[in-house]
Amino acid sequence: MNVKIRNLGVIDNASIDLKPLTVFIGENSMGKTWAAYTLSAILGPHGYGKYLKTYLDGKTEQTYPPLDNAIKQLLEEGNAQIDLLQFANDYAEAYINDVARFAPRWMRALMATERVTFDNLQVQINLANAKTTFLEKITALTVENRLSVGSQSQALLNALKESGKTTLYLYSESDEVLNKLPVRAVKKFVGMQLFQTLHRTFYPNVYILPTERTGFIIFPFGAAQQDKITLEDAVEEINQSDIEPKITSLIDPVKRFLNMIIMTYRSTLVDREEHDNPQISNYVKLADFLETEILRGKLQFDLSGLRKELLFQASENTKLEMPIVSSMVKELAPLVLCLRYLIKPNEWLIIDEPEMNLHPAAQVELIEFLAMLVNAGLHILITTHSPYIVDHIANLMQAAKNEDKEGIKELFYLEQTAAFIPQEQVSVYLFEEGTAKNVVNEDGIIDWHTFDKVSSDVSDIYPQLLKT
Repeated sequence: MNVKIRNLGVIDNASIDLKPLTVFIGENSMGKTWAAYTLSAILGPHGYGKYLKTYLDGKTEQTYPPLDNAIKQLLEEGNAQIDLLQFANDYAEAYINDVARFAPRWMRALMATERVTFDNLQVQINLANAKTTFLEKITALTVENRLSVGSQSQALLNALKESGKTTLYLYSESDEVLNKLPVRAVKKFVGMQLFQTLHRTFYPNVYILPTERTGFIIFPFGAAQQDKITLEDAVEEINQSDIEPKITSLIDPVKRFLNMIIMTYRSTLVDREEHDNPQISNYVKLADFLETEILRGKLQFDLSGLRKELLFQASENTKLEMPIVSSMVKELAPLVLCLRYLIKPNEWLIIDEPEMNLHPAAQVELIEFLAMLVNAGLHILITTHSPYIVDHIANLMQAAKNEDKEGIKELFYLEQTAAFIPQEQVSVYLFEEGTAKNVVNEDGIIDWHTFDKVSSDVSDIYPQLLKT
């Protein structure tokens, strides 16, 4: 999937191919994080939610005749059919670009700013290289949704599509009930089936680990044990703590991160460990691997007190509260929780500066682990300033070409062939001078200079000082 971004902060014009592992590098204030957050909003649930409301208000620029016809037929006859594969083929790219077209209207709220204007922002998405895979996913998915009042009541509307089939069936079990429904309710239900299906085929969900994660992970969110905590409760609890400054406004990626942590407090492992999809149970195992091989300890929820509390077991007899654990544990705890309790195949994980607070050896281990996640069916985007991470990606791509993978795995920190990642699965972009440049050449060498120049400068200073 190719994305063109124009007029986003310092980014004048950039063209980016999103791959299963996408890496943004460059100096500070070059637009890496803004680009990541903007793409996550457009391609994630945020963009879908904003667009559905715009559609219901009749303000979208793109039209969808098959959708309009299905709504009309459903209202008149009580049932309708849409060839979902044909709809995706005809409208998927137009749909996601219409979502992007409205991004300037909600970017200020997303970034929690009144001082920055996004009026000239343009994002254009080209699906040409990804369309075959996209349509295969559409065919494979299952849709089974209902509109009802109360969990036990009769469905007012139904949507059904079987895996391997292309037809989406829309129907009501009672014409009498259907006639009483507002047209807007029918329009919303049908629109949800089509737009949500298209949107989730890009990425079923998006999880963001912002740089603020190391501060927010320390809060226990105790009310989550009773399933009563809301995002507003979490912010209020943080505001009443000793942290300074007080939080008055959070950007949307941080809000989503807080929601993610709240969700993990409410979750259990029963369904995850024995899930019918082996990929999901594998994510639980990968969370265990991350703890064992990198954190050298175990994250556990403790229920013995008045509130559910996240603790870190550093040794057999030592359990630590999150505020006093090492910075590395705070850094990686959200990733452990996300893998153990939430994430599903094909979802998108965005990590801003994953190297924060990590020793160089741990940085190398982490990029190997992230490559393992990609090979396990996830999509990863990171922004980074770490030369260890960037240079080691080249090693992992080269290792994927080696025929004797078992023979070379001991050269790597985690000693896992699952960390070897094919070059076609990776993109690395250097952000500088208002654009983003692909710096992976055809041989898999990452041709960049952001850190090399600094390293050379630092190395040259000492011998010059000796001469003076």
